[in-house]
Amino acid sequence: MNIHSLKHTIIFRIFLLSILTGCATSNNLPEPEHFTAIEQFLLTQAVESSLNANDVPPLPFPQGETITLETTGLTVDQRFLLGAVGRWIGEQGFHIQPKDQNPTYRIQILIQAFGTEQSETFFGMPEVQGGLLPFAIPELAVYKAQYQKGYSRFRLDCFETATGKFIRSTPWFQASTYFNEYEVLFFISFHTTNLIGPFEDQIPLETKQESTINY
Repeated sequence: MNIHSLKHTIIFRIFLLSILTGCATSNNLPEPEHFTAIEQFLLTQAVESSLNANDVPPLPFPQGETITLETTGLTVDQRFLLGAVGRWIGEQGFHIQPKDQNPTYRIQILIQAFGTEQSETFFGMPEVQGGLLPFAIPELAVYKAQYQKGYSRFRLDCFETATGKFIRSTPWFQASTYFNEYEVLFFISFHTTNLIGPFEDQIPLETKQESTINY
């Protein structure tokens, strides 16, 4: 067997071995300080979906009362959740005030979950760098899927500000979102999602024209 044939035989065997053993699943939690755009959509829309559910109960306060908001939880960044809940409370007819202005009631947003999870399934030949071969072989995916999910679960604990008396807690506000990307037979790519956002390949013609007029 000459060197040229031996080289092709080695490549073919590596390819078969990778195809047979290249199936893998891994889970990675993203760094909360470095959310990607998709992760931001997953988190923010999970919060808004939970607040816009049909079975959300009314708050136990007289209409027009003043309320201050606090958050508590294990997540690093809670500012969006604080803002989204504040807007929702304002839509119910209440007034949000800082604590130093002595509002009548205090709501503590107890955050049980506010984050994203990722996992990947791969079947095919992973990328080969160096080793037995003097050149790199790119990744060849027979089937590859990357799953991203966003979770939001919190409740509102209601207190009287002056006395600290506990009034009651709301049921849990909870929702989940997902954005999954797939690659089949090396080059066929598509995604599925329940997100509402700019995921279309092209901006509709009407939107382009309106944007031009506005400028």
